[in-house]
Amino acid sequence: MKIPRRLVSWWERLIRWAEWIAAFLRKYFLILVGSGLVLASVVLKWVQFPLSHNLSGLKFSLLRDPGITAHISLFSVGVIGAMILAGALIFWRKNYSLLALAAAFLLMLWAVTPTQIAFREPSMLRRLSYELQAAPELNVFAKDYLPQNYGTPELVPTRLILYTAWGRLLAAWSFLRLGWYLFGIGALLIACYAISKLPMAQLSTAVTLLCLPLGALIILLIPPAIGQHYYSAGLLAKTEGHNQEAIADFRRAMRWDSWHAGDIDLYATIGQLQKQAGIDFNSPERHVSRAVEFRDASHFEPAMFEFGRAAEAGGALAETARREAALTRINYGIALYRDGAVGSAVSNWQHAIAEDPNQIYALPYLVRGYYEIGRYQTGIATANRLVDLIRDHTFAVANVYSMVGDCYAKLGDDANARKYYNLSLTSDPILNYWALTGLAGQ
Repeated sequence: MKIPRRLVSWWERLIRWAEWIAAFLRKYFLILVGSGLVLASVVLKWVQFPLSHNLSGLKFSLLRDPGITAHISLFSVGVIGAMILAGALIFWRKNYSLLALAAAFLLMLWAVTPTQIAFREPSMLRRLSYELQAAPELNVFAKDYLPQNYGTPELVPTRLILYTAWGRLLAAWSFLRLGWYLFGIGALLIACYAISKLPMAQLSTAVTLLCLPLGALIILLIPPAIGQHYYSAGLLAKTEGHNQEAIADFRRAMRWDSWHAGDIDLYATIGQLQKQAGIDFNSPERHVSRAVEFRDASHFEPAMFEFGRAAEAGGALAETARREAALTRINYGIALYRDGAVGSAVSNWQHAIAEDPNQIYALPYLVRGYYEIGRYQTGIATANRLVDLIRDHTFAVANVYSMVGDCYAKLGDDANARKYYNLSLTSDPILNYWALTGLAGQ
């Protein structure tokens, strides 16, 4: 059988194109794969929160805490990384030194990410640690007081060591996810390609450029290291009974490391030292110390009163005291709920969120409280607000959808009730007997 000449021509052209593509990929493999990984990481998950909305590279800001409802930020690590990479790819054939410089900046962004969480924006790490505590408490509440959903909750780190700078750095790293890893691998591949293309005379310059991430990391670690030094010195002075010296060291630690400035336990420790030394009876720290003692003894109302007194001082202490007062009010609401005082529990959860809108840990309790006191429409609105904040966490979202289904069932709106029970099953189809029972009409 004779093969048509046109088909032979097309076949030869296809072979030439395949050979050219193979040669191109072989020659530029590192830069292509590295760039692809960096660009893909921009839209992937960088930080996983145990409860609230996770952060992608586009939402992980380098300048400020993104807060509960994160939005795309111009100064996010993803946007800056993509801009640096785009600029390098435009000029990389003309000057490989520029490509090496771009790779150094990308590696710097990658290296400083854990320090950004742990030291530059410690409020983010604090929220991560609070949600880590709140997630299992919510699971216990669901098991004890809500209909059965035996789906598997998400696995989160079980223990964080936050009283040392190294422990906080490791804690921040434990919450990093796939996007961060791909960004680092991509930046490293780009750096390897740039170095392989530089002449021997410029290799020393390239190595110097790649020291930029290490230098940035050292600069960011110096203040918390000094703060850790003073914190350790304060603990030693406290052990030796030098109370006023310990107080001075703890205050220096707060000035150098903002994590300590937001640590309620450290303020309580200063208050205890002041009490032992017989000084500053009415200081804000003494109020904090008394508040923590009351809270540990489950005396929530006097604890909130003392936190309120401490908040009158202003500054970082006032912000910390108000946050802890709101958390105390949430715990007080849970205690009231368990005693059957659902209306009072709802009132305390409402006040907690009004005092500190970041306390979303109260919202799941509040939805159930509204259902039990018959405020079904308010419960539905609160649940929809909650879903927007926790939509990345299937088990929690499934329970919220089931609670919305319960509310609609009580309102006699069977169509919407079935809709939300189905949404619950879609979110968590494994052993979700709550949603199945709702669909069955029981």
